[in-house]
Amino acid sequence: MTTARQRFDFKTGQRFSFKTILVATDLTHSGSCALQYAQRIAQLHQSKFVVEYVIDPAGYAFPEGMSGSVASDQRTRDALRQIEDEMSDQGIPTHSVVETGVIYDGILQAAIDHQADLLVLGTRVAAKIGRAALGTVARRLLATAPCPILTVPPAANSNIASAGDWNNVLVATDFSDASLDALNRAQAIVRRQLIVLHVTDDPASSSHQRHLELLRFLAPFNESHTVPVEHVVAAGEAGKVIAEHADRLHADLVVLGSPIEERDNEELETSTVLQVISNVSCPVLCVPFARDASVADVVNEFALAD
Repeated sequence: MTTARQRFDFKTGQRFSFKTILVATDLTHSGSCALQYAQRIAQLHQSKFVVEYVIDPAGYAFPEGMSGSVASDQRTRDALRQIEDEMSDQGIPTHSVVETGVIYDGILQAAIDHQADLLVLGTRVAAKIGRAALGTVARRLLATAPCPILTVPPAANSNIASAGDWNNVLVATDFSDASLDALNRAQAIVRRQLIVLHVTDDPASSSHQRHLELLRFLAPFNESHTVPVEHVVAAGEAGKVIAEHADRLHADLVVLGSPIEERDNEELETSTVLQVISNVSCPVLCVPFARDASVADVVNEFALAD
């Protein structure tokens, strides 16, 4: 007889690589951090590398506008050409794109045209206006991008060595299909330690125990003899709790499921994904939902088990 766990294969232990990486940048400080981080991943995975220059800063999280160093078209093209030459010298096929128009539409189209396996975006969201600007593009891209999105804060610049070789990965799940797809991806990329976190608004210890049992069922401890798994259940506001645990446990990557639908403007400040991106010091990988019905079947079967 086929069991739920046999039907539900998370492919634990199988390595995951990024064949084509698209990085959208305006070449300012935060954009350069994302660019360097993406370059490191491309070098590690021997990826095809596509750099998209973001012309309109108002369309993304750069409320202060372009810096003088990239205002000139010629300087921009020279900088992109230098990036191409540097990556080509390392044997990494590189292509640059100068985009005009509505920026999130341009990024989405570039991801589709180049069949990107990973889209990298820089973030600078300490101020409220920065979070709002990030939300403008995030609400569309997170729900519509055909590939995972990696957001890179400026603080990640101090840990470039971990890019694409993530040792300590935190993945948060609310047991939805999207978050379980994220768990699948996290297990495929983690190198040393996986933290699986569920945040609940129920402070009752009895519910915490049930949630722990489900986490252990979905991500068994060291089942593949590759990495240990720590299972955590905590109560509170999901976005804040995830960010607090990521910093306290020194995660070098947080993995989340992308929203299935676009968020309205009024929902952005309460969005768990946006709160995490705005508050963690490490990159956040947002994984699009693959719509595999068997994921929900397994969780439901576990929940109904005696």
